[in-house]
Amino acid sequence: MTPLTSSCACPDCVCTVPESKAVLRDGIAFCSEACASGHQNQEPCHGNGSCGCTCNA
Repeated sequence: MTPLTSSCACPDCVCTVPESKAVLRDGIAFCSEACASGHQNQEPCHGNGSCGCTCNA
Protein backbone atom coordinates (compact mmCIF):
# COMPACT_ATOMS: atom_id res chain seq x y z
CA MET A 1 0.00 0.00 0.00
CA THR A 2 1.35 3.45 -0.92
CA PRO A 3 1.58 5.87 2.02
CA LEU A 4 -0.45 9.06 1.73
CA THR A 5 1.63 12.17 1.23
CA SER A 6 0.85 15.85 1.60
CA SER A 7 2.46 18.93 0.17
CA CYS A 8 4.00 21.18 2.80
CA ALA A 9 1.79 24.17 3.66
CA CYS A 10 4.79 26.50 4.00
CA PRO A 11 4.72 29.09 1.17
CA ASP A 12 7.30 28.40 -1.55
CA CYS A 13 8.16 24.96 -0.09
CA VAL A 14 8.28 22.20 -2.69
CA CYS A 15 8.58 19.32 -0.21
CA THR A 16 6.08 16.56 0.28
CA VAL A 17 5.86 14.50 3.42
CA PRO A 18 4.19 11.20 4.36
CA GLU A 19 1.17 12.04 6.46
CA SER A 20 2.52 9.81 9.23
CA LYS A 21 5.65 12.01 9.53
CA ALA A 22 4.11 15.46 8.94
CA VAL A 23 4.39 18.18 11.57
CA LEU A 24 0.81 19.29 12.21
CA ARG A 25 -0.16 22.77 13.37
CA ASP A 26 -3.87 23.53 13.69
CA GLY A 27 -4.60 20.60 11.39
CA ILE A 28 -2.25 21.85 8.66
CA ALA A 29 0.62 19.61 7.50
CA PHE A 30 4.21 20.81 7.20
CA CYS A 31 7.29 18.86 6.13
CA SER A 32 9.41 19.96 9.09
CA GLU A 33 9.43 21.85 12.36
CA ALA A 34 11.25 24.72 10.61
CA CYS A 35 8.43 25.16 8.10
CA ALA A 36 5.77 24.79 10.79
CA SER A 37 7.37 27.57 12.83
CA GLY A 38 7.75 29.90 9.83
CA HIS A 39 11.57 29.69 9.58
CA GLN A 40 11.91 32.16 12.46
CA ASN A 41 15.72 31.95 12.29
CA GLN A 42 15.92 31.41 8.51
CA GLU A 43 16.85 27.78 9.11
CA PRO A 44 16.51 25.30 6.22
CA CYS A 45 13.65 22.82 6.14
CA HIS A 46 15.65 19.69 6.84
CA GLY A 47 18.77 20.54 8.79
CA ASN A 48 22.00 21.07 6.89
CA GLY A 49 22.08 21.34 3.14
CA SER A 50 19.58 22.43 0.57
CA CYS A 51 16.46 20.42 -0.17
CA GLY A 52 15.70 22.58 -3.21
CA CYS A 53 13.25 24.93 -1.49
CA THR A 54 13.31 28.69 -1.39
CA CYS A 55 10.91 29.00 1.53
CA ASN A 56 13.60 29.96 4.07
CA ALA A 57 15.02 32.74 1.88
